[in-house]
Order: sequence, then C-alpha cells, then structure tokens
Amino acid sequence: MVGSDLQSKANALNARMEGEAKNSIDEIERTLLRPIARKAYACVVKCYDDAVQKGTAEQIERCSRQCQVPYQHANNIVQQEVGQFQNRLNRAMMQCNDEASAMITPAVQNDARKMQQVEDTVLHCITKTVDHHIKQLSPMKQRMEAAIKEVM
Repeated sequence: MVGSDLQSKANALNARMEGEAKNSIDEIERTLLRPIARKAYACVVKCYDDAVQKGTAEQIERCSRQCQVPYQHANNIVQQEVGQFQNRLNRAMMQCNDEASAMITPAVQNDARKMQQVEDTVLHCITKTVDHHIKQLSPMKQRMEAAIKEVM
C-alpha cells in the first residue's frame, strides 16, 4: 500500500515533469513548427493564386500537398523525438517501481519502518529520474532543431 505522503510527493514530481516537458514542447512548437507551418500555408495560398486563371483542381491539390511536406516532415521529427523521450521516461519509472517491488517481502510489508524505507527509496529514484529527464529536454530540443534544419 502506497502511503499518502509518498503519493502526494510522486504526484508533485509528476506535475513538475509534465510542466517542464509541456514548456519545452510548447517552445519547440512556437519556434520550430509554427514558422514552417506558416510557410506551408503561404505556399498553399500561392498555389491557389497561381491557379486562378488556368489551373486545375488536381494541380492545386498536388501543389498544396507538396507545400505541406516540409511541415509534415518537421512534425514527424518532433513527434518521434517526443515519443522516444516518453518511452525513456516510462522505462526509468518502471525501473524505480521494479526496484521497490524487489525490496518488498512479507517481513517488510508487516514492518512500518521498513516500508518507509521502501517508500523513501522509490521517492529518491523517482526524483532522480525526473531531474535527469528534465535535464534531457534541452538536448532533445537541440536534436530536433538540427534534424529539422537538415531537412529544410
């Protein structure tokens, strides 16, 4: 059984991780994806402008799809990197959970002091994991920027 103090501390760490990740992802969206999306929409408008007199619907569709390729590619890079980050974080959290589970025996379950030690171990592991992954947000952003610049 998880103590309420452990649960509240774990929730606070989770909220901190989510907040930091959201800030980083929002910044990536704002600084990397929006400018590319804006260019894509401007390109689509140009497709329509160019096709006003003589263009066919198929030409407009083909031109519009081509305009969206850079944005779609950049967005895929971001989604892949964020997904990998989430997977690494989930694996690290599962490792913390596994370490705690391995410590629990019937003797430990019936000893409040030993259960507190298990909870302290879990909290320390989660804290370390959150701190480590927050530090990884900046390198993740740098990898995305480099990958997006490579394909643009």
